[in-house]
Amino acid sequence: MQGQPLTAQPKISDIDLDLETIAPVLDPYVVERMPLDSERWRDYRAGLEKRWRRRRWRRAFFGWLPKGGNIPRVLRGRRTQDYVRQSYEQTFAARAWPETTSVPPRKELVPAEWRGEGLLVRRGGLPRVHLMLMARAIEALQPRSVLEVGAGHGINLFVLSCRFPEITWQGIELTTSGVQRAQTAQQSEAFPDALRAYCPWDHVDETAYRRIEFRQGDATKLPFEDKAFDLVFSRQAVEQMEMVRDAALSEITRVARDHVLMVEPFADFNRSALQRNYVRAKDYFNLPVAGLADFGIAPVLETSSFPQHVLLGQGLVVSRVN
Repeated sequence: MQGQPLTAQPKISDIDLDLETIAPVLDPYVVERMPLDSERWRDYRAGLEKRWRRRRWRRAFFGWLPKGGNIPRVLRGRRTQDYVRQSYEQTFAARAWPETTSVPPRKELVPAEWRGEGLLVRRGGLPRVHLMLMARAIEALQPRSVLEVGAGHGINLFVLSCRFPEITWQGIELTTSGVQRAQTAQQSEAFPDALRAYCPWDHVDETAYRRIEFRQGDATKLPFEDKAFDLVFSRQAVEQMEMVRDAALSEITRVARDHVLMVEPFADFNRSALQRNYVRAKDYFNLPVAGLADFGIAPVLETSSFPQHVLLGQGLVVSRVN
């Protein structure tokens, strides 16, 4: 089937999703829901607050400890790129595509809040909403070439490319296992059923996934010429790069011709004590949106009007290259 035809081009300032759009995208991934003011949800949040307050102070005092994915969590130091590489080599080698048929252990569910409810969500549920919102932005921007920085095992590009098959897509990923998983999926005779089911739209081009170019590389040394892509995006990838943040953002803006789109945990969207403790304990991205100006890009849209992870708020920010 061919990609869904574009209708009237939306404005970049008007891409928020309404409840009727979000509900069918997220609901299949919701395992449990409860009112925010219920005793169960308050107790659940209190447990998270206690845990991450303790983890933040442990990181503050013991951040000098050795670094590496093979070191027990309690003994790890800072989130260096070597640590990220080692951890995600294992993750992408083993992680299955998101699905809704099984109920994972409670500890693997993602705590989220939306419209007065506390939600426990399967892996992949919140990113599915992100992808729907990103697609709205892409409709408005109409790029001809797009690069994803931090492409992982390819799921974002597989989903977006089948919605926009006319775009030339590339992805760069730090890990060998992520690139291998993506390229293995491309060798499938047909678009994998699990990916087809994950797409949050009905009409897809089931051949576009084969045309994506994946390569291994470092976000701080992107192997592309200046202004090589109309749009460069990241989705929860720069969150892992706080220790090399300036170098990575400089490279992202260098290779972007027109716009940069980021779904990341900017400081603006992580103001609660729980979120601040989580970000500091994990050494995650902590730049305010206004800080993007230092890298030669000007935000033209920012929104967090979608279901949010309790521990790590995300905002979608679209910036114009100056």
